[in-house]
Amino acid sequence: MLKGKIKSYNPQNAFGFITQDSGEGDLFFFKNAFPDDQYGKIQIDAPVEYVVVQGQKGPQAAKAQVVDE
Repeated sequence: MLKGKIKSYNPQNAFGFITQDSGEGDLFFFKNAFPDDQYGKIQIDAPVEYVVVQGQKGPQAAKAQVVDE
């Protein structure tokens, strides 16, 4: 699992971006990349773990979860 932090999140449109700890560019995510019970934890600067998959418009996060620092 890769690590990063939530950079931005728009709950109305159900998407956001993760700043990757690796220093690579910001990574897009859809809200449904997180388990249902974590939707309330998707906050700016929250630490996350995720995998990268190829989406329709490029790489995006999947199998994401908010973790304790």
